[in-house]
Amino acid sequence: MKKWNDVLHQQSNSNTKNKDRSIKPQFIASAVSEELDDNAIVSVDSGTNTIWAARYIQMRKGMKFSVSGTLASMGCGLPYALAAQIAYPKRQCVAFVGDGGFTMLMGEFATAVQYNLPIKVIILKNNVLGMIRWEQMAFLGNPEFGVEFSPIDFAKFAEACGGKGYSIKEYSDVESTMKIAMKERKPTIVEAYVDPFEPPMPPKTDPEFARNMAESFAKGQPYVRRIGLTLYRNQVNTTFKSVQNKLKETLTGSSE
Repeated sequence: MKKWNDVLHQQSNSNTKNKDRSIKPQFIASAVSEELDDNAIVSVDSGTNTIWAARYIQMRKGMKFSVSGTLASMGCGLPYALAAQIAYPKRQCVAFVGDGGFTMLMGEFATAVQYNLPIKVIILKNNVLGMIRWEQMAFLGNPEFGVEFSPIDFAKFAEACGGKGYSIKEYSDVESTMKIAMKERKPTIVEAYVDPFEPPMPPKTDPEFARNMAESFAKGQPYVRRIGLTLYRNQVNTTFKSVQNKLKETLTGSSE
């Protein structure tokens, strides 16, 4: 488990020193994890945000975690958080969602304001239905279709509803903004601009996965160069870290 957590930490922090690259969604999930109370209640929507939450939000004894499960209904994260805050008014209730799922029931944020429910909504903002994009490519072998949508300023939306709104656009803003936002006593939205091309890769890929991806590229998948570059960079980072770990183990064994 420690080795797996080390891998996750390396993956979520691999781009933090490069200001020219978009924020990894993993990094946002890790930052949220750092600000959770010991009895926090975390509600997660359906989509790639589910994967990042499952891997990078560290649950501890005393916490609660809600997700739509095998039904995978989008839009559940926000109402789950409302219900949690009503049931447990003194506990920290956080919704970790994607922008696609949030927009489906975003009007319920006004309900949180109306009843003074100090929920925190962390939105991974990439203006795309991320899981659908990767399913179309990796499962069906087709180019993406109908997955992008118009951007919404969720921070301004939060303020228009009477809540608090924060935007995160740079790596340098993540930690400080998250600390402030998670301590707010009003319903709060934090929109984090993340890389729309970060793939939710499984720990191991089978030949069919790679074959479908190649087929989608051949059929005219948009952003082929950007997606290919992201996959390449991630693979290089993983390989480099593996070499570092093996070298460290070898040197440690030699010294003993």
